[in-house]
Amino acid sequence: MQGVESDLVRGVLESANGSEITISVPGTEYRLRFAQGGATAVHPGKRIKGHIHAKALRMHKADAGGGFIEPIMGQPRIVQGVVRGVDQASNRLLCDVVVPMWVEPFDGQQATEFTAGDMVNFYVQSGITFTPVA
Repeated sequence: MQGVESDLVRGVLESANGSEITISVPGTEYRLRFAQGGATAVHPGKRIKGHIHAKALRMHKADAGGGFIEPIMGQPRIVQGVVRGVDQASNRLLCDVVVPMWVEPFDGQQATEFTAGDMVNFYVQSGITFTPVA
């Protein structure tokens, strides 16, 4: 895989109910809600790590700006950040968008259309998952 850095998200568990999980990102105002991709033994208020997986509705190269997730509270909808790695075999990108996030491009789009260092912008489909790791 080309140019991959750590894909672990590090945050603080705000809540988890078995189907949804809410993570706050230290040093920011972000409180992000995801579908829960696995069980966690972490209690609310404690640090948690895991992986985020999303599917883009359509990904575009961006010429300016920084990384962001909108809205800052709730389920991510609009995302912008830098490509950190390309997983050609799985047709996905590791993007740094405030937190690291694995993103599968829109159907018909290939991860190989992008390279590490590209700034990208996209809407994401509902159902982004956060999978906790021990």
